[in-house]
Amino acid sequence: MRWRGLLDFRGIFGNVNTRTIYLYSIAIGLLSGLIAVLFDFMLEGASYLTMNLWAQFSVPQPAGDPITWPTAEGPPNRLLLALLPVLGGLVAGVLVKTFAPEAEGTGTDSYIDAFHNKAGVMRSRVPLVKSLATIATLASGGSAGKEGPVAQIGAGIGSALGGLIQMGARARRTLMVAGAAAGLGAIFKAPLGGALTAVEVLYKEDLETDALTPAILGSVTAYTVFCSVEGFNHIFTFEHDIFRSPVELIFYAVLGLVCSGAGYLYIRFLHGSKRYFFDRLPINRYMLPPLGGLLVGAIGYWRPEVIGQGLGYVQQLISGDPVGSLRASVGALALLAGLKILTTSFTISSGGSGGVFAPSLFIGAMLGGSVGTLSHEMFPELVPDIGPFVVVGMGAFFAGVANAPIASLMMVCELTGAYELLPPLMVVATVALVTSRRWSIYNNQVDNKFFSRAHLWEMNPNILKSMTVGEMTRGVYDRFAIVSNDTPLFQIEALAREHGETDMVLQNRAGDLAGLVSLRDLERNEELEDLGTFVLAHDLVNRQTVFLTPGDNLISALEFFGDREFDKIPIVETRSGRRQLLGHVRYVDILDFYKREHGSNPAVHSPDFAGSGQPPATPSG
Repeated sequence: MRWRGLLDFRGIFGNVNTRTIYLYSIAIGLLSGLIAVLFDFMLEGASYLTMNLWAQFSVPQPAGDPITWPTAEGPPNRLLLALLPVLGGLVAGVLVKTFAPEAEGTGTDSYIDAFHNKAGVMRSRVPLVKSLATIATLASGGSAGKEGPVAQIGAGIGSALGGLIQMGARARRTLMVAGAAAGLGAIFKAPLGGALTAVEVLYKEDLETDALTPAILGSVTAYTVFCSVEGFNHIFTFEHDIFRSPVELIFYAVLGLVCSGAGYLYIRFLHGSKRYFFDRLPINRYMLPPLGGLLVGAIGYWRPEVIGQGLGYVQQLISGDPVGSLRASVGALALLAGLKILTTSFTISSGGSGGVFAPSLFIGAMLGGSVGTLSHEMFPELVPDIGPFVVVGMGAFFAGVANAPIASLMMVCELTGAYELLPPLMVVATVALVTSRRWSIYNNQVDNKFFSRAHLWEMNPNILKSMTVGEMTRGVYDRFAIVSNDTPLFQIEALAREHGETDMVLQNRAGDLAGLVSLRDLERNEELEDLGTFVLAHDLVNRQTVFLTPGDNLISALEFFGDREFDKIPIVETRSGRRQLLGHVRYVDILDFYKREHGSNPAVHSPDFAGSGQPPATPSG
């Protein structure tokens, strides 16, 4: 018994404080670095099998990430190259839809959602499913990146460790951030960029500063492990004249505006193709990724440069070589950027698995090359070289679509080694960010810490206790998400899509509360797919249905939101044993009220990070 106590993992390391959080972050970095090596090797092997051996297509690679397998010789099999994304979509769809629906899409968005809304909890199976699905997607030519899945794998490791040691939500979230940073820092050989990306993509206009040091420790450790195997070099080789004249900033500012406009189209098409096309198709959900793969393959048959990650073509453009079979011209590069937006949207929106950072680099590089080429043709003395525009375009485009200017410019500098381009990168990233603030490629980003459930404990509990739900709403309650409890499932889904809702409140014929329906739960139940006409709302009631009354204070309301994934809570008035439904209140309504009534800064104190324990204001912490 004595030795068993000594070997009890939680007994030895269960004392969670700042120092142990740093130790855990290093351990997460070690494990994430090793898994990143394994993931990269498996992806390279699978890509060699599909592209080189089957399709006889030699995919170019960045100079710092060379192919270790023999390259294909001879003309490629274009027909097979077009059909491979269909096969990859089928495999990825079966894996994701069957085992872990939350592994669908970018990976980074799932990480953001888990941080803000799920107390840092990720299912243990998600990283494995995500890895396999991403390998199937990328090896077959799907247009996506490997950074999102690797970040999600690292985040999953951090979440699992926090659960094993039974940490509070605040510490678990911190370890998850450290894991995401480790994955990013390793796979892109960018330790600082990986750490900054992990803490910056969580918000549109803020940083998760509490987790910055653990993120740096995890990222540097994973980077060291990964590069010990893959080599300590930059992903891209950059050998060009650097920023020399302040006049060049004018042309870079124009590039920032171009990236902002293209980023808006990218985000709208990416989200719109899912919401208005793929989600509305009357076919089995398992067939959506293959359909997306078919659309990608059709474009890839014509222009194979826009399938896969495409980073090798970015290297060709930086080096001044033709991009695939195209000469670097204004029209050709703009065409590739537009086609990459299409293939990435079809891959991700249909349910394929992969990140959006690598495609964003490709799009930004092509836009930078196009603007740089035009500027060079018009003002050759002022713009002697287009190479710097390619690099700056990469940073500008991702900064705009992801609301991550600091992370973008540091990531690009570490990818290329072009630290001398920091001045134009800063200018262009700022231009892109200022003009793109209203939209984001990540659906689960929140504006700042004020709107994150992870920071509810920073709100003044005395003020929240003194205000009731009735006083906040002044007796006027929203009812836009209320449906009858005998509404068929297909009508509920149609209403939810029309209004952009995820949860619906049910009401019976007497006007009483009949329950809550979470559409997120329905997405994980494929058996309901063909029963939309026969399944009624009352068959889908969530067992965790809760409600508030007008007399409940705002602390009670926030506790409900902190404990559960609902985005709205019903408000009822109890009369003779009945629960008369008055309406519902959303999480964001409470935050907006607090911000409006008590100033824009909700924090009444800024305690030092102490990774353990639960935030005083909400049990979700």
